[in-house]
Amino acid sequence: MTRIWAHAGATAVFPPNTMAAYRRAIDDGADGIELDVHLSRDSRLVCHHDPVVPVPGRAPLVIRDTRYADLRAAGAEVDTRIPLLEEVFALVRPTGLTLNVEVKNGPVVYPGIEEALVRIHHASGMGDRIVYSSFNHFTLLELGRLIPDAQIAPLYSEGLVDPWVYLRHLGVTAVHPMYLTLHAPGVLAGLASAGIAVRAWTVNDPAEWRWLFDHDVDAVITDDPAGALAVRAGAAVRR
Repeated sequence: MTRIWAHAGATAVFPPNTMAAYRRAIDDGADGIELDVHLSRDSRLVCHHDPVVPVPGRAPLVIRDTRYADLRAAGAEVDTRIPLLEEVFALVRPTGLTLNVEVKNGPVVYPGIEEALVRIHHASGMGDRIVYSSFNHFTLLELGRLIPDAQIAPLYSEGLVDPWVYLRHLGVTAVHPMYLTLHAPGVLAGLASAGIAVRAWTVNDPAEWRWLFDHDVDAVITDDPAGALAVRAGAAVRR
């Protein structure tokens, strides 16, 4: 059965990468949560999509150059402030959900982000349910070196010819492609033959959900986990 992962939480309902969005994804019954992680000036792992944080009436805060206390203050309400990754670990730990940590490391580069992740990975109590993804594949290889049992999955957004050849070269068994790239002839079949799990992002179209469910991809990442879950239930009835 294709799993449903909430993109930055249930972002169709709450602001992305907030504790409210993560809680709603859990309440909706999602199988996993995807989130984005940056490194603050004082080496805290913070959950936010972009490398800058808009502040009304002021210049935006650049995460790399800002201490976490100031980033936290940028959110006026408890559930809209920027959370720390360890707070999300504490929220997800009692559940059975998978947590997909997208490591942001380019074009804004965070020296030391891999070591910071190692420090809290081992203390998370849920290392077997954490998947690390990134568009920076060097970062993923370094994480794999530092955490030999870490689950890593490269992200990509453009159509690739025979992507399984490259993925075998990296030594990975999972990939997170932009969903439209999977329509290219032979791509899904080739990835399946290579034994590579496919988790497609970011899918919000019910017709695409159905197509991906019919092709038995391992997971879809969506802003609307409740909607995807309803479509998945219908697909299961049709089968």
